[in-house]
Amino acid sequence: MIIVVVLLVGVTAYFVAESLFPSSSFVPTYNATYGTFDIPVYSSNGHSINYTMLRGIKLTMDNEDTNQLRISSVSNSTFSFTPQIYYELQSVPLSNGSIVSAYVKTYEIYLGYQTIIIPAKLSPGVYNIVFTDGNQINLNVT
Repeated sequence: MIIVVVLLVGVTAYFVAESLFPSSSFVPTYNATYGTFDIPVYSSNGHSINYTMLRGIKLTMDNEDTNQLRISSVSNSTFSFTPQIYYELQSVPLSNGSIVSAYVKTYEIYLGYQTIIIPAKLSPGVYNIVFTDGNQINLNVT
């Protein structure tokens, strides 16, 4: 009987310790490209889609640990800016009731797998994109 109690306490302690100290931390993934994109932009007041040519950084990311993530800076050795507006790919309703994927203007990046476009006109070079959670990636613009 004592052995069973000790065994149950040991197993319970193991699972409690595992939940408090995860064995691996989350490593976000990012994929960035620069170009001109013909994107569907959602207008919420008319529940309609308008196609717009947008030059900028298309960023696909898996953000699982930082709510309200932002980009601190996009910079190279001679240029730096802080994006204020993003276009995020979302599922949106149209006036006929159907649901489609379109880009929505937003000011922060939420949890989940996201595709965003950061409007920017960049010269050729290597740029460093820094996020508010401390992560950063390099982007080569040719």
